[in-house]
Amino acid sequence: MKVVVVYDISDDDVRLRVSRLLEACGLSRIQRSAFVGDMMRARALDLARRLETIIDHETDVVHIVFVQPQDWSKTIVIGKPLWARGVIDAIHLL
Repeated sequence: MKVVVVYDISDDDVRLRVSRLLEACGLSRIQRSAFVGDMMRARALDLARRLETIIDHETDVVHIVFVQPQDWSKTIVIGKPLWARGVIDAIHLL
């Protein structure tokens, strides 16, 4: 199943740890604070448990959204993100 993970994290170090964890889980960045990939529900629950230990529950939020493949195929994307065009470098993604 497709999984979309989006987050709003205030601390730079925590945000970097979260993005590295998401990449290590095989997810791909689609926006500065958004990742997508294929993941079984059990693995997503494990990811959620790991994220709970990293984020500040008072200031941060992470959404893990399950999307059916047939719905994901209907996604409309307009334009190309700045980071994909090389307009901003990886350091600005933090």
